[in-house]
Amino acid sequence: MIREVILNRGIGNDDNGGDPAPHRDHIDAKLASTPVRASSLELPFTMGDLARLRHQVTRRAEDAGLCDPRLSDFVLAVHEVASNAVVHGGGKGRIHLTHTPEGLRCVIGDSGQGLSRAQPCASATLPDGDEAESGRGLWLAQTLTDHFDIAVCPAGTTVTLVALLS
Repeated sequence: MIREVILNRGIGNDDNGGDPAPHRDHIDAKLASTPVRASSLELPFTMGDLARLRHQVTRRAEDAGLCDPRLSDFVLAVHEVASNAVVHGGGKGRIHLTHTPEGLRCVIGDSGQGLSRAQPCASATLPDGDEAESGRGLWLAQTLTDHFDIAVCPAGTTVTLVALLS
């Protein structure tokens, strides 16, 4: 199994009072030790479900207390990963969105053959190819969330996204 963890919320921006993501050092410990509330959303999806999925994620994120611009960032990140699951992961995916006391955790999985590169978005800079029509979804998702994790195995790819509420 290939496992890549990328944490880079706040790179190049100053939305935390000059300290880009001061909470990041302890995020894994926080998420691992926090009890999970009842599942907010769990369902399979296909291309035709993506608009409905965005609306459901938006509603649940609002209910959890996530506000713009972070709300829009999180919904866009979820949409990008869900779209990738459909396009590159066998035509369908599964989402599991939970609300923990610290934030929202979204796990999106597919049953495709996996990524062609072990580190699809290891750089904090925009991928090469300004003319390219694709190839920016995972990069965008990682820049818009507080925690981004990809697990690739023969059975498919699982992406975990987290938006902290504080």
